[in-house]
Amino acid sequence: MPVAGLRLALALAALTLLAGGCAGGGGGSGVTVETVTPASEETPPPRVGVATEEAAIVPPELIVSVDEVPQGGAVLVSVTGSVEEGQVVFLGQRYPLTQGDFSMYTYVGIGVFDSPGTHTMLVQVTMVNGTAGSFEREITITESVWDIANLYYQEGAGDPVLDQAERDRENALLADTYAVVTPEKLWEGRWRSPSGGQISSQFGERRSFNDGPVGGNHGGTDFAAPEGAPVTATNSGRVALARQLALRGNTVIIDHGGGVFSGYAHLSAFAVAEGQEVEKGQVIAFVGNSGLSTAPHLHWEISIHGVLVDPMRFIDGRNGF
Repeated sequence: MPVAGLRLALALAALTLLAGGCAGGGGGSGVTVETVTPASEETPPPRVGVATEEAAIVPPELIVSVDEVPQGGAVLVSVTGSVEEGQVVFLGQRYPLTQGDFSMYTYVGIGVFDSPGTHTMLVQVTMVNGTAGSFEREITITESVWDIANLYYQEGAGDPVLDQAERDRENALLADTYAVVTPEKLWEGRWRSPSGGQISSQFGERRSFNDGPVGGNHGGTDFAAPEGAPVTATNSGRVALARQLALRGNTVIIDHGGGVFSGYAHLSAFAVAEGQEVEKGQVIAFVGNSGLSTAPHLHWEISIHGVLVDPMRFIDGRNGF
């Protein structure tokens, strides 16, 4: 018999004896041989590696989109490395980090009444091995100057929705909706405008109704557009609200995950329902004149952890993202 054939026969005989001896032991820990593929003399059998070391821990690195931001702006805070969880503390508010594609992240919204000046941002993280650490970063808030607009309604036409109790009920519903933090990233890539119309009113604008006192700040950007014009999702997400409200009229709100929402108001009709998943650029509704409105237009707003911010800064790069 050739030498190679003899080696193969001996190997098969040994494996047969091993399998038979273990199977007959009655201890339940036998070895079952299902397939035997002899290795050639030229190819050594594969080696089985045994991991003896833990995966390397990548140190965290803090990245912020801007160090200087105006009232109404936003900051994107990201932490790379082997981070398990964390939070950002800024101006007394806590923002949990959400897992993104390449980092843990959160958006921090700067309110229209947040104090100008330099403030310390604290970022706390816990690594995958249980160790904890923190970063500090100085963020400067600059003061914004807001336009003033006078809006007029026919006598009695705006009375129901100008009622303070009605405003309070709607604001409470929106506050509850915007307070939710979905712990996953639902948006993808760059943000986009929801309408092809011309901007008719800027974020932050202060208003007087029927020559009344000037008060408040406009919480979004308005686009003048014909009734029935399509309204598209500024980014992907899940519909958190699609219903008729008193001031905003027919309204759609999309949850983008991580405490970020976009809202679309004064609509004539809906194209989506609550709980529905939507893609960036998908038609979600149509421009209308419902609610507290003087002409067909789209009101578009973005909320970050309950703070309304300038939505145009999400698409024109002024926030650094």
